[in-house]
Amino acid sequence: MIGGASRLIGILLFSVLVRLVLWPLAFVVAIFSDRVKAQLAGRRASHEDAVELARLRRGFDDCVVFFCSSAGEYEQAKPLIDRISASSNILCHVFFFSVSGEKFLRARKDSVSWSLAPPDHVWAWASLIAALRPSKTIVIRHEIWPVFTWIAAQWGAVVIIDAVVPSLWGRQAKWKENLNLAIKAWLLKSVNQIFVVSPSDARFFEQWLMIPPERLFIAGDTKYDRVIERARMQSEFVGELRIRYRDIWRPEGTELVLIGGSVHLPDVELLVDVFAREGLQQVRLLLVPHDVSSGNIAKIFECISNAGMSCDLLSELESSNFKFLKAQPRVIIVDEMGRLSDLYGVADFAWIGGATHSKVHNVLEPAAWGLPVSCGPHFQNSQEALAMSSAGLLFHSSDAEKIRKHWLQLFSELEGSGEQALKFAQAMSGASDKIFDVLFKTSNSVMVSK
Repeated sequence: MIGGASRLIGILLFSVLVRLVLWPLAFVVAIFSDRVKAQLAGRRASHEDAVELARLRRGFDDCVVFFCSSAGEYEQAKPLIDRISASSNILCHVFFFSVSGEKFLRARKDSVSWSLAPPDHVWAWASLIAALRPSKTIVIRHEIWPVFTWIAAQWGAVVIIDAVVPSLWGRQAKWKENLNLAIKAWLLKSVNQIFVVSPSDARFFEQWLMIPPERLFIAGDTKYDRVIERARMQSEFVGELRIRYRDIWRPEGTELVLIGGSVHLPDVELLVDVFAREGLQQVRLLLVPHDVSSGNIAKIFECISNAGMSCDLLSELESSNFKFLKAQPRVIIVDEMGRLSDLYGVADFAWIGGATHSKVHNVLEPAAWGLPVSCGPHFQNSQEALAMSSAGLLFHSSDAEKIRKHWLQLFSELEGSGEQALKFAQAMSGASDKIFDVLFKTSNSVMVSK
């Protein structure tokens, strides 16, 4: 199935372009962009990683490589990594494109083997993949790099999981869509199996990308498994957190905890507007910013303080072991990465950030903890958010008064609404077992039927 001489020539030409033009250009851009500079800083020379990976690989019977764009994709891969690692002596190694994956793993103290992805050319990937000798390479959702995918295919099967219709499909100029389809169809020639989330995704890959039905499997989305399994594993630890955030931190007059998950400054500004209105005095606010850089934390702190709401940073409260020397703050800002999934377990309801101004973050994690979920109006990037909205389980608005009224009504039915959200997440789980059975137990039970 892998292309012949013309494909090899294309891979080599692309490699030359990346190595001699695009990669040096990235360092020039980094002079003017702190974000690009941060992405480049953590990447080592490929041969250094290859030596270490070859040494590690010798202790295992087999290897499975995962390619994750960032922390979110790693969370989707984690249920499979856990199942593979528990079943046999197989090394699971993760390549991250974004340094956010590295930061997430360090914050979570996860012991998985990982590397930052090198530039996408043959001189970088050839030694790394040869050192790992993977029998399978699993790409999460959409990170289909041409050289990486082609080289991985020389060693074993290449698999995509959690594949969906692109979020921009039908929203671009026709020529741009046709170009994107042609490029993606060419890239998928190196892929052996594609696990899609739904029948409509399967139809898209078969009709528009010309993928034969025998290479398509309908499995669902592993992120549902991850949030359910993580909530179950963390229940004991979260019990200790609940004492701290529900009993010790209890500003006078407050009974309920709203958690703002992955919030941006526009989310905070909207929430401040909501809480400036009547009727929400019984709610205290636990804010977990998406960006925990000192500059962003300072802006959020200033926004809350200017609204007349008392506020403290979590890092300062933890350094004093939650011994309040003054009146307890109504708002706590979580200024450390990797804390959000645990803290959902202490809240009564959730606001998920991003959708106020751009695109929504993960609405599944709070649902898995049995929390009613709200967000801004821009949630169409997320299939699970769309599904929850269709089921009447996701309230979305950017109107402060509508949000206030919704929450006041919600307070009388918190438990029932939370149970519905949890049942939704549980009903959507099971993808990881289906994928694992097909890849490692040769089951064909979820193949697309014709």
